[in-house]
Amino acid sequence: MVTFIEDFGILLLIIVIISFLAKLLKQPIIVGYVLSGLVFSYILGPRIGSGELIIIMSELGITFLLFLMGLEFDLSSLRYLGKDIIFSIIPQSIIFFLLPYILSGFFGFSFIERIYLSILFMFSSTLLVAKWLEDTKETNTLHGKLILGTLILQDVLAIIALTLLAVSREESKVALVTSPLKGVLLVLIAVVLAKYILNQVLKFSSKHPELLFILSLGVCFLFVEIAPYFGYSTTIGAFIGGITLANTIYKNEVLGRLRPLIVFFNMLFFVGLGFQMDLNLGWDHILFIGILLILTLIVKPLVIHWTLRHRGYDLKTSFISGLHLAQLSEFGIIIVAGGVLAGAINKEISSLAIILVIITMILSSYYIKYDDIIFKFCEPYLRFVDRKVFPSKQVKAQSLDPGCNMLFFGYYDLGPDLYARLKEMGKKIMVIDNDPENIGMLKRENIPYIFNSVNNPDFFENVSLHNIELAVSSLANVEDNKLIIRLVKKANPNAVVIVTAKNLRDSLELYNYRADYVLYPSYINHRQVSVLLEDYTTDINKVLSKKIEDVAKLKQIEQKRREVNKDLNKIWDMDSFFTNIVEKKKKIKTEMKPRKLMKRSYQELGRLWDIDSFFTRMTQKETERKGEEDERRLELRK
Repeated sequence: MVTFIEDFGILLLIIVIISFLAKLLKQPIIVGYVLSGLVFSYILGPRIGSGELIIIMSELGITFLLFLMGLEFDLSSLRYLGKDIIFSIIPQSIIFFLLPYILSGFFGFSFIERIYLSILFMFSSTLLVAKWLEDTKETNTLHGKLILGTLILQDVLAIIALTLLAVSREESKVALVTSPLKGVLLVLIAVVLAKYILNQVLKFSSKHPELLFILSLGVCFLFVEIAPYFGYSTTIGAFIGGITLANTIYKNEVLGRLRPLIVFFNMLFFVGLGFQMDLNLGWDHILFIGILLILTLIVKPLVIHWTLRHRGYDLKTSFISGLHLAQLSEFGIIIVAGGVLAGAINKEISSLAIILVIITMILSSYYIKYDDIIFKFCEPYLRFVDRKVFPSKQVKAQSLDPGCNMLFFGYYDLGPDLYARLKEMGKKIMVIDNDPENIGMLKRENIPYIFNSVNNPDFFENVSLHNIELAVSSLANVEDNKLIIRLVKKANPNAVVIVTAKNLRDSLELYNYRADYVLYPSYINHRQVSVLLEDYTTDINKVLSKKIEDVAKLKQIEQKRREVNKDLNKIWDMDSFFTNIVEKKKKIKTEMKPRKLMKRSYQELGRLWDIDSFFTRMTQKETERKGEEDERRLELRK
């Protein structure tokens, strides 16, 4: 008889193989988990006991996934979301809810099934998109901030939707009225616990790692246990438990201790989804999946693009933001899985949801990877439609002040002292920015600006760069920076151009393209910019010397990386690996015989102990060094 442990061992081996292949193909790891569960369901066959245990562990995975989301959810981040993101997500959410709701009505789905499918369509994947932005170092770009802000609000809406669905299952009308009040009471318990009790308890527990681990799990399951008494699901309780710990000063310690366990059960959740997935779908369901894929991959990014464009964001930022959010969310799967567990919908809807999320995650990964190429291809058509749909949003050409000699592409918080010093030197500043929030700050600080983007084809045609002495760019796009360098240097070859890069390769590429200095890594260090500007105002040679030092360091790093890659290639190339070993062995036998080795060793030891010869050599080296210095001085005098 095959035991559960043996079945679980087979499952883990399958997960390792398929997840490894998924990452080799540069796909989200979630895809590997779901496919592993699907493959394992065919291998397991009739062994029901193991299957039930895996489903139970998958349900535990939902709890831990919501707990992790609560731990990583920063309530303070909501304060920094701009009104443009809030006002753009409202029409997005309405459209994304109505489209599948209307479509699913033609395919015979029930009212509650249509609700769940509509909620599934509303959200984009935080796990996928946030990871891409972090890997490509675009979290601080304008489109990066828009995307992350949108995802944060979508997560809030998802929690609200999960709560409302749980409340809607109440049969009593009194329960429907009291449920919101109970929710407020549950949140108040969490606030009191986080503010007045947990910090002291965690302070003591932090001295004992095992106790901190157990205590954190205890907080999670405390809310898992009490949430049903307030009329809410255990998953909502886990999320509130995560938020409670996230609002203590020991958040990072708790997250570091619990992350491996949480990741393990998250894996089991997605494996369990694949295990329960039924691929025996009818043709009507396959057609429904196809239409919903078209809506997700084409209509959804266009809706996001148009709503952001309506709020005044430039064409490229709006379009790339839409491309990044063109998928369905793992949060949608959690909501659908909760509906299945509650008996509100059948497993067929769960299978549809999983298939849709997996396919959209895979395809949207290529959208994100090739976003610049896709934008360049679509740009002429987008501009044509944009002129017709948003005539009032077209950026009017503005000319630079003829006296302007310092140009900033992007807002920098340089401080009033530096601005005052630049004004005293007779320098006139102009900032070019396309972020409405930054424009508001520039207005408040009374700094001259132009609301435009370098991606606007009419921008450089109406801007004279002949008087520009210094240009600083916070843009992380290589092509945009190359355009700035080329046009500024063409107008004034003596101008100093400081640009930004996302990685080492881009840094060297921009230096080769005649950049005077490159800020690296991609996130803008305002203090670094301030130091550079102070050096520029005092002695331009300091900037040039920093450039030389940075180029040398970057080239050294690049050379080391090449050597490492070369060594790795040798390791993977087994033929050359063994050939090198054989050749080295022959060389040791022929050239390094024992007697020669002993003789050479005695000679080295003799030199070390021979003090006279040691000082003689040191004197010779010192004489040679002085001679070289004298020759350099003579050359300088000539």
